[in-house]
Amino acid sequence: MAMIQIIRNKLGPAIVIIIGLSLGLFVLQTALDSNTGLLSGKGDTVGTIDGKKINIREFQAKVDTSIEAYKLNSNNKNLDDNTIFSLRDQTWNQMIGDYLNNREFDALGITLPKDQLQDLFFGADPYPELKKSFTNPNTGQFDPMAVKNYLDNLDKSVQGEDVAEKQTRWASFQKYVLNDVITGKYKTLLKNAVYVPKWQAEMEYNDKETKYSIQYVKIPFTDMSDSSIKVTDANIQEYINRHKEQYKQDETRKIEYVIFTVQPSAADTAKAFKYVNDSYEHFVATPNDTDYFRRYGDRAYDKMYYNPSKLSSKLLLDTLSKVAVGSVIPVYFEEGSYKTAVLIDRKMMPDSVKASHILFSTQNGADSIKVLAKADSVFNAIKGGAAFEELAAKYSDDKGSGAKGGDLGYIKYGMTVKKFNDYLFETGKVGEVSIVKTEFGYHIIRMTESPASTAQVQLTSVTRHVEYSSTTANSIYDNATKFLNEHSTPELFTKAMQDQNLNKQTNEQTKKNDFQIPGLTTAREVVKWSYGAEKDAISSVFTLGDNYAVAHLVSISPEGTGTVEALRSQVEPLVRNELKGAAIAGQVNASVALNATLESLAQKFNKEVSSGENMAFGDGYFNNIGFEPKLNGALSTLKEGVISKPIVGRNAVFVLKLTAESTKPQPIADYNQYKQQISQSVSPRFEYGFTDALKKTITIVDDRYLFF
Repeated sequence: MAMIQIIRNKLGPAIVIIIGLSLGLFVLQTALDSNTGLLSGKGDTVGTIDGKKINIREFQAKVDTSIEAYKLNSNNKNLDDNTIFSLRDQTWNQMIGDYLNNREFDALGITLPKDQLQDLFFGADPYPELKKSFTNPNTGQFDPMAVKNYLDNLDKSVQGEDVAEKQTRWASFQKYVLNDVITGKYKTLLKNAVYVPKWQAEMEYNDKETKYSIQYVKIPFTDMSDSSIKVTDANIQEYINRHKEQYKQDETRKIEYVIFTVQPSAADTAKAFKYVNDSYEHFVATPNDTDYFRRYGDRAYDKMYYNPSKLSSKLLLDTLSKVAVGSVIPVYFEEGSYKTAVLIDRKMMPDSVKASHILFSTQNGADSIKVLAKADSVFNAIKGGAAFEELAAKYSDDKGSGAKGGDLGYIKYGMTVKKFNDYLFETGKVGEVSIVKTEFGYHIIRMTESPASTAQVQLTSVTRHVEYSSTTANSIYDNATKFLNEHSTPELFTKAMQDQNLNKQTNEQTKKNDFQIPGLTTAREVVKWSYGAEKDAISSVFTLGDNYAVAHLVSISPEGTGTVEALRSQVEPLVRNELKGAAIAGQVNASVALNATLESLAQKFNKEVSSGENMAFGDGYFNNIGFEPKLNGALSTLKEGVISKPIVGRNAVFVLKLTAESTKPQPIADYNQYKQQISQSVSPRFEYGFTDALKKTITIVDDRYLFF
């Protein structure tokens, strides 16, 4: 006991310190390992929309809903990173759109009354997509009772359909309809708010119908070599200053990077070939070894028949039409894989048949004996002459087909469960009615149509995709690491970018939420790194799918007007053209000062005097000239017989001369045609551009890049 007291007295303070340090490290580790943003100061907020903070949990819940809806609609359970990123981006934009729409709808009192909502789903003129899905194929008329039946059975499984998925799909569709209809009202309001006054219609008429006949000399910028014009940073900055609104941009990063792609080696290719060739040799020796088929076959020997034209392999299609049953197809290479196959059987049968059924479900604990008795009773009634369609509508547990008199439409081979499929394609006959039991229950089946038969094949195949091994991947990783070690400074890295033997890329404007960059379809880690690093930093080796990459952060451009460095490649050609235009215009002015004519100017610049007839201010494009807005503006200033000052256009310098007085149109009594033209050109901008316009009225802070 005394010893325990000594330990407590001597080591007590040390133990407290150790515990305190441990707790501190635990909290720090949690902060580093999580997306709470403890060290970044962002907390759990992924952004703000007009001052409203968006919590990471709220945002992720909406993303999860979008992902599940996409999976249901696409029948794809496994989404790649690119798709998830796209859905995350769509969700964010949808949240912004919803906020703006709701704000506008509330302010304007745009709602969807209950009676109109009912009409959308059950009225004479329902929502188009709903109408398409619930139209009676026999009458061609929309059937609101079919909608009601569907909704009444949302909590029931039909033919094995997942109830939760069914309800989620309907809720998603309903939300989409409501949003689409209310947004449509808002768009209509905007379109109908467009008013064109008479004076504007008159001006449009005069601009289009006042005609000018001119002569001109065109001196293209290409007549001057690029090397003769020196573009300085000051020139570029001055141009940017004159077009600040045009060159506003988000915060960006310029990065350059080298990609090391992992590809199968010769040893990897040989290994894949050997795997398939071993199967080929086994097939040749024992072509009827069904156990081998089950163990190594691509479809585990499913015994299904396939139309050769529907097989993915085009090489196999051509071969199967020529060989006998039992033939083994030699190893061939297609779409990155080695393949071989055995033709087990060939049979004539249709690709699809048309059938109807009445389902008596044995799902959800139903008494199988009682269900069979009910099915037998209805079956006997049909054999006695009762209408199949009426009994299907009354008794079928498949309410979807039941509402259509049991009609399933055309069913492709392999589309249904095996016993149902075998009846339709193996034993059933057109016009015959039979009872077939499947895992869903008892089906009274009537096959109504069976198109002409074609040759179908039963086969087993073995495929091995040529993939790189871990040894190959490690070798490429070593190359990337060696490159990093040898180019660990900005100067060495930039010099390496001139090496023609490297797979190198530059991305001038990397945005913080980018997922892809040139050469890399999965580059999120590179982008996140560039927003956490300092200028001139060199990254470690990134592992990005089938690639390794090493990056250099060249520059950082803050939000606002773009910098010279960020915009150089975009702006420099425009500045060069401006300088060329000014130089050519100076030469023209010098000649004009000496009383030059169009003919003497044409001779001086080795050009021709061209003519333009019936040109108008309202024209957007001139024959043999193209789109040159400054020419439009100059037409009304021309004086007959007097050559103009040089006009610096988009691609050339022009000198014009009016050859005859302009032909002005007579006033007309009705300008409605021109009012409609203006309205039709303006209305779509209101209808489809309102969201972008409304975005400018609020502040949006997007910090998703800190979390994803």
